[in-house]
Amino acid sequence: MAVALFILLALIAVQCVRLGAAGRYVQLAQGELDRWNPASRPPRPAEVRLAEKYFLDSLGYASDDPWAHEGLGTLDLARMRASGIPREALTFTQDARVRFRQALLQRPTSPFLWANLALTKLYLNQIDGELFSALRQAEALGPWEPTVQQTTLFVGLAVWRDLDPDLRLALAQTIERGALRNPRQMFDIVKGYRRFDLVCAIEEYQRIAGPDCTKAAATARAGDTMGQGLRR
Repeated sequence: MAVALFILLALIAVQCVRLGAAGRYVQLAQGELDRWNPASRPPRPAEVRLAEKYFLDSLGYASDDPWAHEGLGTLDLARMRASGIPREALTFTQDARVRFRQALLQRPTSPFLWANLALTKLYLNQIDGELFSALRQAEALGPWEPTVQQTTLFVGLAVWRDLDPDLRLALAQTIERGALRNPRQMFDIVKGYRRFDLVCAIEEYQRIAGPDCTKAAATARAGDTMGQGLRR
C-alpha cells in the first residue's frame, strides 16, 4: 500500500513539473505576442518562428495544453493575413481551425476561442451550423469582451442573411454593448459593411456616425422616390 502511494505521489509530482514547464513556455510565447499587438508593424518571420517554438515546446510537455493550441492558432491566422499565396493562406487558416477546435476540448468556456473558430470558418467560407454555434457561444460567454464583440460583429455581418432572428438580435445587442466601451472600433466594422441602419438609432454612435447616417438616409429617400416614380 505504501509503495503504491509513493508511486502515485511520484507520478503526480512529475505531472506537476511537466505542466509547470509547459506553462513557462506558453508565458514566453505570450510575451512575444504581446509585443506585437500594440506595434504598428506586423511581426517579422523570425519573431513568429520564435513564438511558435515556445508553443511547440509547451506541447512537448503537455500535448493537450489548450493555451499552446490557441497560441498556435493565433500564429496561423497571422501567417494567413501576411501570406500573398492563396493556397498557403488556405492551409494556414485550416490549421488555425484545427488548433482552435483542439483548444476548445479543454477550454469550452472561452469566448475568445469560439469567436476565433467562427472567424476561421468565415475565412474558409464554411457558413454552416458550426459557425452559427460558435457565434452563439462567443456571444453568451463573452458579451462584454471588446475583442469578442468585434470579432463576432465582423463575422456576423458577413453572414447576416444566413442568421436566424435570435442571432440577429444577439448581434444587435452586441452593437449596443460595444457602444459603451469601444464605439469607434465597432462603428468601423459596421461602416465596412455599410449597415448604418444598425447604429443610427443608438445615441452613443451619433457623434461618429452622424454624417454617414445622414447620407444613408438621403440615399434611402432618393431610392424610395425613384421607386415611386417607376411605379406610376
